[in-house]
Amino acid sequence: MNGVINFHEQRNKQLCLIAVLIVGLIFNLSCQADNSQPLRFYIDSDFSHHLESAKSIQRGINVALSEIEHRVQGRKIELVVTDHRGNSKRAKKNMQRYIEDPNALVYYAGLHSPPLIKYRQYINDNGMLVLAPWSAGAPITRHPSPDNSVFRLSVDDSKAGEFLTNYASTKKSCKTPHLLIDNGPWGDSNLKNMMKALADRDLKAHGVTRFGWNINGVSANTMIRKIVDGIPDCIYLVSSSFEAAAFVNAMRQIPKEKRIPFVSHWGISGGDYHKLVNAQARKEIDLSFLQTCFSFNQQVLSPFARAVLKKAQSIYPEIKTSSDITAPVGFIHAYDITRILIAALNKVKLSDDIAKDRRALKQALENLDIPIQGLIKTYERPFSLFSQDNPDAHEALNIDNYCMAQYGDNDEILLIE
Repeated sequence: MNGVINFHEQRNKQLCLIAVLIVGLIFNLSCQADNSQPLRFYIDSDFSHHLESAKSIQRGINVALSEIEHRVQGRKIELVVTDHRGNSKRAKKNMQRYIEDPNALVYYAGLHSPPLIKYRQYINDNGMLVLAPWSAGAPITRHPSPDNSVFRLSVDDSKAGEFLTNYASTKKSCKTPHLLIDNGPWGDSNLKNMMKALADRDLKAHGVTRFGWNINGVSANTMIRKIVDGIPDCIYLVSSSFEAAAFVNAMRQIPKEKRIPFVSHWGISGGDYHKLVNAQARKEIDLSFLQTCFSFNQQVLSPFARAVLKKAQSIYPEIKTSSDITAPVGFIHAYDITRILIAALNKVKLSDDIAKDRRALKQALENLDIPIQGLIKTYERPFSLFSQDNPDAHEALNIDNYCMAQYGDNDEILLIE
C-alpha cells in the first residue's frame, strides 16, 4: 500500500512540475510576444492640401530609419500616417488616436503650426512626445512647464522675424515693409515677432494686411493694388504656397515700375507654388524666401550628404537628381531630428509601458551628450530641460542656421549666397 501511495505521490509531483513548466512556457511566450510588438511612429500632416511637405517629411524619417533597418532594441518600427487636412480639430482626433495606442512612441507634426499651438496644453497634459520638423510657430515648444514635450528642429518664428528684417533692410533696402500675413495663429506669431524686430531697428511697418486661406484672385488683386498704391519698400509675406501664388500673380498685373519685392517666410515652399507660378513668371517678380542652411542642390556636397542622397534615391527611385526632393526642408529636418531621436533611443531601455517609455525618451532627448551628425550641422546637445529662463531648450536650430533662397529654372530651391 505504501508503495502505491508513493507511486501516486511521485506521479503527482511530476504532473505538477510539468504543469509549472507549461505555465512558465506560456508566460514566457506571452512576454516574448509583448516584446515583439512594433513601436509606432505617427506622422500627422496635411496630406490633402500640402502633399509636397507631408511627403517630404515622411521620406526624411524613412531614410533615417533605414539606417537602423527600422528596428530598435529588437522591435520593429512602423510608421502610421494620419492626415489632418490642415484642420486643427481633425489633428486633435489624430492626437487622441496616438495617445490611446499602447505602442505609439513618437508623434511627428507637419507643416501647420495651428494644431500644435491650439492643443499645446492637451499635448503636454497627455504626455505626448512630439517632434516638429517644419512647424515654425513660436509658442509650440514653449509650454511653461518642465513637462514640455514638444521638440523642434526647424525655423522658430521668434527668430524668423529678426532674420527676415535684417535681410530685408540690408539686402533689399527695405525700411518700411508692408506686412501681408495669414490670419491665423501662425500669422499672429509672426506679426508679433516681425513688429518687434522692426521696432528693435527703429523701423516701422507701412501697414498690415491679414488674409484667410484659399483667397481668390480678385481679392488678391485688390489687396496688392491697395498695398502698392501706398508705396512701401517691400512686402513681408507670411502665407502658404496657394495664397503666395495668388499674391505673386496679382503683383504681375501691376506695371513693372510699380512692383516691389516680396520677402517671404518659407510657407510658400511647402506646396505647389513652383507649379502655380512657373519659372518664366517667377522672373517677373523679386521674391526670396526663408530656408535653413543646407541644400542638396549645393555645388559641393559632403561625403555624408552624398551618402544620404544616394540612400534616398535607392528607396525612392523617382528621385533621379537632388532637385527631385521637393519641399526639401521637410526631408532635411525630418532626417536630422530622426537621427537625434535614434541617438536618444540608444540611451533608453524600452519597456512594456509606453507612457514610461515616452517620459524616458523625453529625458534622453534633453540630455544627449554625444555629437550627432546631421545634414544641416553636427548637433552638440541639441535639446535641454525647458524652463522660463531657458526658452530655447527645445530648439535644435538657431538664427545662424537660417538662409534665404529662391526657386531656380528647374523648380529647384537654391540658397542665396
